[in-house]
Amino acid sequence: MLIRRLISGSSIAAIVIGFLALAANSSFAQQPAPDSKPIARNPLHMLVLGDSIMWGQGLKTPDKSWWRLKNWLQEKTGRDVIERIEAHSGAAIEATPGSEQFTSKDGEVNLLTPTINMQVDAARKYYGDPAKVDLILVNGCINDVDVRTLLDASTALDLLEASIREKCGGRMQSLLQRITRGFPNAHVVVSSYYKIISPLSEDNSFARLLVKSLTTQKPESKRMSDKQMRANLVANSNLWYAVSTRSLAQAVEAVNSDLGQSAVKRRVLFAEIQFSPEHAFSAPDTLLWNFMFGSTNLSGLRHAIIVMTLGTAAYKPNDEVRDRRSKSCKETYRRPKEKKEDKLEKDRREAKYLACRYASLGHPNKMGALIYTEAIKGQLQWLINTAGWLLNPAALQANPAN
Repeated sequence: MLIRRLISGSSIAAIVIGFLALAANSSFAQQPAPDSKPIARNPLHMLVLGDSIMWGQGLKTPDKSWWRLKNWLQEKTGRDVIERIEAHSGAAIEATPGSEQFTSKDGEVNLLTPTINMQVDAARKYYGDPAKVDLILVNGCINDVDVRTLLDASTALDLLEASIREKCGGRMQSLLQRITRGFPNAHVVVSSYYKIISPLSEDNSFARLLVKSLTTQKPESKRMSDKQMRANLVANSNLWYAVSTRSLAQAVEAVNSDLGQSAVKRRVLFAEIQFSPEHAFSAPDTLLWNFMFGSTNLSGLRHAIIVMTLGTAAYKPNDEVRDRRSKSCKETYRRPKEKKEDKLEKDRREAKYLACRYASLGHPNKMGALIYTEAIKGQLQWLINTAGWLLNPAALQANPAN
């Protein structure tokens, strides 16, 4: 009976919700400890907004993209870079008021709020003078689309495409307009997403169970074969990447046009991320966090056994901060003492707790984060000279950084 409960649809669905809650307000994020060296009189100010991708889900600070970019900019410009991290796991660009009941100070905990629009407000309040911000890294829209929709094999592609266009296009464009107005001197880099599932993603009994738990119980869904479900997931993933990338790029182009920016001199830049099929979730050379057993050659029977041991050491994500996140999740979703829960409230809280524990799944691992770093660096290269960021312009030619 216990095993049946552990592998029930609600539990499995909760894990999948955490699979890619792509996905901290200043009161939310854990800001890194300041460097011991004295701060330069004229530092660069870098603001990080967005969801779990910009936060760096599952990564220790030195492996996060924004941290690598901070150090690269310091080396390239000769100036200190002071970062402010508002991004956090699970953040949507917008969310219905009251849609999130929980809060946490740990950016690893995937929560819809503070939304990215709220992050903008929090950052403006923090800086006092928003004009001092030089660079903003931002992403967003997958949590507006809802990862569960992408991982539902019965999702209609035409409806999915329309949702992606609206959330990653119009909604992102409105966000970028707010950002460029609110931080008048900042250059902005928007990063894209990647294909979640590919034909090279491992096909096993556990993955099929995950898909079935999310696929709606329409008559046609019940007749869907495992092969068809897998094909539909790959189609969802391909559509997600193509339409979200195109929509985000168009949003960037539209905002630059509104600002009167030429193609040569742009305030808003777009960093497209290109992961190959072998880099998708549970693929041979995945660039995404997986289960600890994900890289092994376990048989179908062994996989089934592991599914039945949900919660054991063998069933943990393979990211760097899973133990810390697990503690934060437990604190966030502990049973309330001040009021008695009904069954629905209890089930929702426990599902969110389970999703939180597995929130790193499907997010860029150390190598994946490095790919993000390099893509953003490619967009920043020309700014080093043109934006007036160099402390000593002659130093760039004398000692160029990679």
